[in-house]
Amino acid sequence: MNMKQLALRAVLVIALDVLAASTWQFAVKQRANAAIDRLRAGSEVEIDAAEAPPEVLDARAAFLLRRNRIDEAQPLLDQALLRADAPIQMRMLFNMANARMRAAVAAIGKGDYDKAIPLVTLAKSEYRSALRLDSTYWDAKYNLDIAMRLVRDLPQAVGEDEEKPLQTPEKLWTDLPGVPKGLP
Repeated sequence: MNMKQLALRAVLVIALDVLAASTWQFAVKQRANAAIDRLRAGSEVEIDAAEAPPEVLDARAAFLLRRNRIDEAQPLLDQALLRADAPIQMRMLFNMANARMRAAVAAIGKGDYDKAIPLVTLAKSEYRSALRLDSTYWDAKYNLDIAMRLVRDLPQAVGEDEEKPLQTPEKLWTDLPGVPKGLP
C-alpha cells in the first residue's frame, strides 16, 4: 500500500466514526423530542431524571406541575439546577414557584394558613433564584412582589439575653396578612 491509499483509508475511517457519532446524537435528540411532544400532549411519560436531557426534565416538570404534583417535580428541578443552562433553570424555577403559589392560594381559600405560609416562602425563594439568573425577568419580579405581600419578610427580634425567650402574651404581627386585591 502506498501513502495515498493509507491516507484515503484513514479519512474513510474518520468519516465513518463521525457519521456513527452523528447518527447516535440524532437518535438521542429524536427520542428526547418525542418524549417532549408526548408530555406536551398530556401523556404520562416516565423518565430517568439522572440521564434525561435538561429539555426533557423541563417538559416533565411542566407536565407534573400542571397536575399539581409538586413533590414529584422537585427532583427534576434539582437535576436541572445541576445540569441545565440558565434559561431552562430560570423557567423551571419560575414554574415551580407559580405552582407553589397556586397551592398556597388554594390553602388560604380553605383557611389552612399553616400549609400556605411555607409554600409562599418556598415560592419567594424560587422567584429570587430565577431573578438571580435573569434580573430583567418582569414576570418573576411581579410574582415575587405578590408573594411578598402574602407573607412578609420581617426581621426577627433578638433579645439581649439569648437564654431567656421573650415573653409575649400574643402574636403582634401575623405572618399571613391576607390575599392582596388588585394591582401592586
